[in-house]
Amino acid sequence: MKKFLSAFPFIVSSLFSQSYGQSHLSLDETPIAAVGNIVITQKEFLSRYELTPGLYRQKTNLETNKTEFLLSLIAEKLLVLKAQQVGVDNDSTLTNAVKEVERPLVRDELYRREISQKISLTEQEIQSALKRAMVDMKVYFLYAKTKEGADFLYARLQQGKPLESFSFANDTTGEFEGPDSAVARWGDVDERMEHVVYSLKLNQTSKPIHLDDGWYIVKLMGKTVTIVEGEKEKKALRERVEQTLRRRKELARMTEYMNTELRETRTEVHARLLKSIVVHLWNYVQKRFPQRSDSTLFFVDQAAVESVRIELGDSIKMTFVTFPHATWTTEETLDKIRITNLAIRNPTLRKIRTDIEQRLKDIIDQEYITELGYKKGLHHSTAVHNDLKLWREAYTAQHLRNIVGDTISVEPWEIEEIRKIFRSDTSLVNNTATAAAKMKEIKMAESLNKLVGATANSVAITFYKKNFDAMKVTAIPSMVFRFLGFGGRMFAVPFVVPQTGWIQYWNDRKLILP
Repeated sequence: MKKFLSAFPFIVSSLFSQSYGQSHLSLDETPIAAVGNIVITQKEFLSRYELTPGLYRQKTNLETNKTEFLLSLIAEKLLVLKAQQVGVDNDSTLTNAVKEVERPLVRDELYRREISQKISLTEQEIQSALKRAMVDMKVYFLYAKTKEGADFLYARLQQGKPLESFSFANDTTGEFEGPDSAVARWGDVDERMEHVVYSLKLNQTSKPIHLDDGWYIVKLMGKTVTIVEGEKEKKALRERVEQTLRRRKELARMTEYMNTELRETRTEVHARLLKSIVVHLWNYVQKRFPQRSDSTLFFVDQAAVESVRIELGDSIKMTFVTFPHATWTTEETLDKIRITNLAIRNPTLRKIRTDIEQRLKDIIDQEYITELGYKKGLHHSTAVHNDLKLWREAYTAQHLRNIVGDTISVEPWEIEEIRKIFRSDTSLVNNTATAAAKMKEIKMAESLNKLVGATANSVAITFYKKNFDAMKVTAIPSMVFRFLGFGGRMFAVPFVVPQTGWIQYWNDRKLILP
């Protein structure tokens, strides 16, 4: 009985994508630094500073945080230039990683062009919605799990039994619930329910209303009208109404578009492997959650997927999904499901099967929609190119870090040295592997600092102090996701790896540091 007040689980995500894009584009392209031919703008700095976690940020050291973040950002660009110089910027590993980011961006751009940009609102629609948005409706309602149950309740109501007088205290089947009360607010209620509730007269009872989790019968008990007087309040209300109307139109437009574009698609899914995955997940759930209830939330996370991998053995490499243009192995498909952050409440074998099948359908649909975006050439669009630029540079820098890391080795005597230095850390003292990993981390950081410093001395670095000082930052740590059109999400921007030690090897460090 939880769908009564839940509205638009998907369209919220797509609209956030739209609002992110608007705020993202509003940031200034003014340069704050140039590293060789790579320009760092205020837009890049602020988006990557504010939309990613920043540990230990405090109001008292904001300027220090800004400077250290800029140095880390410059280090990233220097690694990009070095990768280009040594010719590893087109390695297949890097190219494939960038492609995995490009694909959802192409899909998001298709959504913007085919859905968002084709939605318009009329003043009549807005005014009609504004009138409803100022009225809260108090209702009583009954719930039935099935249509037969709802018809039974409605028949009793038609015979004169008051809705408020029902009692299901002795119902052990879970078929019926209520009566219960709720306040229906325009925009917060499932649109199917909202349409009925706002059409009722006082003390009028509705016919059964079918929502995703069952059937509802509602009775209007009262109305509360809010008078909005201030201009600021009126503006805020109008913005909320327009946002809700747009969400609804986008959802309708998206549904129509997907039905049309996906009508002729044909996909083969390995049924036996799908059944095995569901059974293995159910076995995993029973071990992890011996006692389950409505508060139990099972995430199909890395641990769950790894458990399935082990159980499937060699089958993990078998073809699981076959498209006309591509195939996915079982392993690839499980990873695609995992990154969607699928959560199953009070999991049962049936719920796991239903949710896995639905999520699989969603990502298969997204695959076709993405391919459509490529056919339209959207990977060549300015929007995708600009969004992908930051990711390509961040991934290129990380690729070079990984290459450097592969060259680092640790000698036994170095392990003993690190144990002496960190003798109070029992995890290092008592575990050789941990000590070796710590030593490798230190050596790698030093190697990278020397590499970045040397690169800095070989390229021109320009610092636009006035533009840099003009930027205002906060001390609020955050991790922001970009929710994508047609479903899915990704980090709003790539993380910046902290790296400031390179400046000790930079001859012109006074350019930035006082």
